[in-house]
Amino acid sequence: MADLLTVDQFAQMLDMHPRTIRRYIRDNQLKATKVGGEWRIRKEDAEMFMGSKLEEIRSEAVEDVQAFIDGKDSEVDGRLQVCTVLDCYVEPAEAAKISEAIMGFMNQPDPTRGKAKFQYFFDDEDKKGRYIIWGNPSFVGKVLSAVGASVPQQH
Repeated sequence: MADLLTVDQFAQMLDMHPRTIRRYIRDNQLKATKVGGEWRIRKEDAEMFMGSKLEEIRSEAVEDVQAFIDGKDSEVDGRLQVCTVLDCYVEPAEAAKISEAIMGFMNQPDPTRGKAKFQYFFDDEDKKGRYIIWGNPSFVGKVLSAVGASVPQQH
C-alpha cells in the first residue's frame, strides 16, 4: 500500500481541496482505483498527473510565494512565519520519497507545529523536486534538517 496515495494525501500535496481531486478522477483526468470504498491513486499516476499540470502548479506556487513575500493571504498563523523553497536535484523516485517524508511531518499531530502548508512538484526539464513549505520557523527547520540528513550531499 506504500505506493498508493489517498485523495486527501494527494490533495494536500497539491494544495487542492479533496473534492477537486475527486472531480479530476470523475472526469477521467486522473487515474484512481477504489480500495475498500475509498479512492487510491498510484504514485506513477500521481506523477503523470502532476507532470501534465506542472505549469499550472508552478504558476500557483509562484503566486503563493509572492503573496507571502507581499504579506498577503497567509494561511499560516502565529507571530513567526516562514516560507521556504527547497530544490532537490534528484531522480523522480527520490524526489517522491522526499515528498512523502515531508508529508509525514505535515500529518503528524504536533500542537507546536501550528498551521502549515506544503506544495511539491517535480520539474522534468530541470530534473529537480521543488518543495515549498510554509509554517513556523521551528517546524520548517525540523523538516529541512530531516531532508538534509536524508539526502546525501555531492561535492
